[in-house]
Amino acid sequence: MARRIDWKGLFVVAVTPFHEDGRFDEVATRSLVDTLIADGADGLVLAGSTGEWFSMSDAEKVELFRVAADQAKGRVILLAGISAIATPSAVYLAREAKRLGYDGALVLPPPYILPTERELLAFFEAVDAVGLPLMLYNNPPRTAVNLDAKWLRKLMAFKSVVALKESVKDIAQIADTLKQVGGELAVFSGIETYLIPSLQRGGAGVVAMAPNVLGAKAIEFYRAAARGDWQRAIELQPVIDELYAQMYGAGVNPYVVQKEGMRMLGRPGGWPRPPLMSMNESERSALRAVLARIAN
Repeated sequence: MARRIDWKGLFVVAVTPFHEDGRFDEVATRSLVDTLIADGADGLVLAGSTGEWFSMSDAEKVELFRVAADQAKGRVILLAGISAIATPSAVYLAREAKRLGYDGALVLPPPYILPTERELLAFFEAVDAVGLPLMLYNNPPRTAVNLDAKWLRKLMAFKSVVALKESVKDIAQIADTLKQVGGELAVFSGIETYLIPSLQRGGAGVVAMAPNVLGAKAIEFYRAAARGDWQRAIELQPVIDELYAQMYGAGVNPYVVQKEGMRMLGRPGGWPRPPLMSMNESERSALRAVLARIAN
């Protein structure tokens, strides 16, 4: 059976640049869009978790969508992050993204509220009615909902559901999801350390964080794996693994690590927005040492 949509490749879930005082930085955002496209991204996700959607108002997200679409000018696939706790917000963001010409949207199950099955189906039914192609985002630690193959079959009753960002750390579940629904949904790895086993099982690509920091080098890792150049992919795997170790094992929020690393490397990432906080000098020193090993 043919997939519902032909999305594939490497989509970068972009940071949202803010000024140090927390204001949205349009100039840096335009520069970031150009930078990630020049690095070789196939698609961009705006206002994803890496983009700190949780600290942005709906109006700010729509402004981000507008700026990014204006700057990208159709050069890559654009997905709008429409995740929200309240259904009306998700629907509003989907409508605005569709109006602005976005190719689709990335959406989590509503976080924090622990919806029942009836409530979750009603949420996706409302978003589906907008008619914008949807990439579901499976991230159980953030939502307490695990979109396994059984759940995905239920949600595939909605025609807008065309893709999945899979961020579980369970190879058996990843393999089962690809076996059960990978012929119909474009299944993207949501964690780059799991990229190779996902592609080997028929995955469509990756929704990646590392290119924010490492640019073309992180994208080269994906390209090597996608073309079956395992020697090169294995050479680059430790680069990705070491960055992820800093993002998730150094006691600093991964979104902060990305922005700090981008500033160190002269890339337009801006500053995190509270409650996230910038690194202290000891943390910066450790990250600087890592980047000296992996960024060149």
